[in-house]
Amino acid sequence: MHNKDRLSSQLILDFPSQPEYSFSNFIVSDGSKIAFDAAYHFGSDSSSFNTLYFFGGRNLGKTHLLLSMGNQSASTNKTALYVHGEDFVKKTDESSNGSSGEFISILCNIDLFLLDAVDKIEGNRASQEKLYLVINSLMEKEKKIAFAGNLNPAKLKNTEDYLISRFQSGVSTELKPIDDKTMAKIITKLAKDIRLVLPEKVIAYLLTRTPRDFMSIKHAIATINQESYVQKKKVTVPLVKKTLNLP
Repeated sequence: MHNKDRLSSQLILDFPSQPEYSFSNFIVSDGSKIAFDAAYHFGSDSSSFNTLYFFGGRNLGKTHLLLSMGNQSASTNKTALYVHGEDFVKKTDESSNGSSGEFISILCNIDLFLLDAVDKIEGNRASQEKLYLVINSLMEKEKKIAFAGNLNPAKLKNTEDYLISRFQSGVSTELKPIDDKTMAKIITKLAKDIRLVLPEKVIAYLLTRTPRDFMSIKHAIATINQESYVQKKKVTVPLVKKTLNLP
């Protein structure tokens, strides 16, 4: 069994993985265009930078972009590994019974390291030291690292300055909330793709109730479509409320 297979978990992903996450189905808005372009070029090796850092609120597509880069990298026969910050801390904790060394060794020998939820390492000195080691090792080999977190790296608390410096050494870009006009177009298109008719009132309601990331929106619309089919009823706000269990 491959070393990376032994480390597989819900929060550690080898690639190709979860093909539903790709650049082709990412929702590009005015607030995410710069981040999208940066991710696409970074993942396709057309960027001269070794590090890329996304930051912004929840459900804006940071994880989607990371996974898209991983799948893109795999398509060119490069190795990529996605790790959630919470799992990175677990794997590099000083009480991890010796597994930390193997984990770090694997990370230091891939082409693209994708670390999500960087905020999770705040206050954990041991994990920060090991992350710094991994970053330096990959940069020396001219490999790439992409990070994602809720905060601008300059605003991370209880994080060593030397690590923040590494986060800021390449490209940093913010994902901003998707505007209502763009979101309405997205909802309409996703519904149209499955031949579902959504009245304006329903679209307006969904704008105020659903998370603004691709998979959440797609799941909501698919669920509404299924319920509408089962009940043989047109889509209305009451039907949507009941189907999605929304207020």
